[in-house]
Amino acid sequence: MNLLIFDIVGKIAHFRKYYTNSSSLSYYFPPRTTISGLIAGIIGLKRDTYYGMFASDKTRIAISIKTPLRKITQTINYVWAENPNELNLSKGQHTQIPLEIVLPVSFENSLRYRVFFSHSNQEILNKAFVAIKEQKPVYPPYLGISEFIASIEFIDYVSSIEEKSGGAVLDSVLNIKHLENGKLIASEKSVYLKEMMPFEFDKERNLINSPEYFIVEILNGKIEVKLERPYYKVLHKRGEENILFMEC
Repeated sequence: MNLLIFDIVGKIAHFRKYYTNSSSLSYYFPPRTTISGLIAGIIGLKRDTYYGMFASDKTRIAISIKTPLRKITQTINYVWAENPNELNLSKGQHTQIPLEIVLPVSFENSLRYRVFFSHSNQEILNKAFVAIKEQKPVYPPYLGISEFIASIEFIDYVSSIEEKSGGAVLDSVLNIKHLENGKLIASEKSVYLKEMMPFEFDKERNLINSPEYFIVEILNGKIEVKLERPYYKVLHKRGEENILFMEC
């Protein structure tokens, strides 16, 4: 398996929970659909044209959190418009919406998410590799919404990963389906949360199947588990990490 590894880095993020309405709540980390869109933008695929290309039977994505996380809520002024002609503030009205924002625990740090990406189509993988390594994304990356601009840092490109089994300390978020017949191990230093997230769209941007549930640790990014199914040990230029892909 060829695996591209890169970091998404920024000061602030908002990954909107799809089931919220008047208040815009955020996930702690980007859903699989967001990562697919980010990669599609990096290699120049237009909006709503790439969903089939990143189907779960073609793509493998894992994500790890490299920064302790917290959230705040800010009230944002939006333009009140009922049609495009009113976007020029001709009505002179605004509406205020609470927006949940993800931040690093320390203001001195940036948010950092590490992405592990593999694809059955080597051409797509090569395009992403070149664009990220040469720092030449076609569309600028951002953390959830376009106002929260991010940067991309190339980490490594590896051609083999080691399959392991049994107990592990995972560096990636965990699809709860991987815990079937397994065990999550809690400690005083861990803060585990469960997120219900969209997983995959069809070509009409309709959600395929049900949402998936993921476990995330928001302080050190590490999840201690005992598993009945294999996980993967990845050696790269900055060390080694144990991961599970979001796909089951």
